[in-house]
Amino acid sequence: MLKFSINKEELLFSKLLEIAENIKDSTSLLNSLYLDIFNTNYPDATAKMVKIKGIYERIAMIREDIISMLYGEAFLPDFKESMLTLTQSLYEIMKSIKDAGRAITSRKPDEKLCTTLQSNFVSYLSLIQDGAEKLVLMISLLKKDIKEAIRIGKEIQLIERNGDEIKDLMIQRLYENEKESDIISILQLKDVITFLDDILDGMEDSTLSVETLYATLKS
Repeated sequence: MLKFSINKEELLFSKLLEIAENIKDSTSLLNSLYLDIFNTNYPDATAKMVKIKGIYERIAMIREDIISMLYGEAFLPDFKESMLTLTQSLYEIMKSIKDAGRAITSRKPDEKLCTTLQSNFVSYLSLIQDGAEKLVLMISLLKKDIKEAIRIGKEIQLIERNGDEIKDLMIQRLYENEKESDIISILQLKDVITFLDDILDGMEDSTLSVETLYATLKS
């Protein structure tokens, strides 16, 4: 019976890692999608958006599998709650990635605004990719070295704070160009920036879930 329980926990961790790896793949696609937008290559950007949606649907199915396992097996209540919270945090990251792609591809954005903010977008997307790589590492460490996973989580939290600085600068630059652009383009790019910020916020939330999981396992 003990062996069965351990196997179930390992299966849960492997499914969480699968979600994290899919998130990493989707951030690479998102970065490429934005480069297509900046290069006015809208057909390729749209094609990448279709792939991101496919990853989102895949993660949604894995999430349902995890939830079914957590409610279908005899896990301790605190462990179950921590795993549910972590699973939801990862799912929200992917949802924000999908939303960030959808927002930039829903209509052709103002080319001048994109040019003005391009360097900021590139920097922000680089942080997101860095965060995704560390997210995979953090999740992979859960079952063998959770203290090291927490340390990696602290690095993700630092990335999120750096992202906040870039976000604030982007919002400022966006409004500085308000008179030279139409209101729809301003609102579109504001939504884009918000969704990108949500990605890093979700990564930070996942690190807090790991810290809660550690506290649960210690008690």
